[in-house]
Amino acid sequence: MDIFDEDIFDDDLYKLVVAIVQRGYSDEVVFSAKAAGAKGAVILQGKGSGDSERKFFGFKIDPENEVILILVKEEIVVPIMKAIYATTDYQSAARGMVFVLPVSYVTGMTHIRNTDDEQPEEAQEKDKKSDKDKKE
Repeated sequence: MDIFDEDIFDDDLYKLVVAIVQRGYSDEVVFSAKAAGAKGAVILQGKGSGDSERKFFGFKIDPENEVILILVKEEIVVPIMKAIYATTDYQSAARGMVFVLPVSYVTGMTHIRNTDDEQPEEAQEKDKKSDKDKKE
């Protein structure tokens, strides 16, 4: 496969769901997103910066957050957002927020591309066959 083949890029089929919650609540976000149809997520550790300042025995406490990135097909964005928000809204201890960003192009999403009728083994055989054809 040539790295510049146009057919490896999906366009406008995916959206990036971003959830930001208090540290320790990312598992709940991922669990609810998977229950709504997501295949996986990336969790990043973050440090908040804002006007609110907390002190403990005179020491400033920086809020620590977790940022969850979930790349999903456009048709399941709303159910995933609803599931995440129901679990970690601003009134819960997670004090979370969720938003969606548009994604122009995606590559490497082979785990989502596999259809129900094409098993991963069949896909591997197909790749082996195309590799043999290229060598000949």
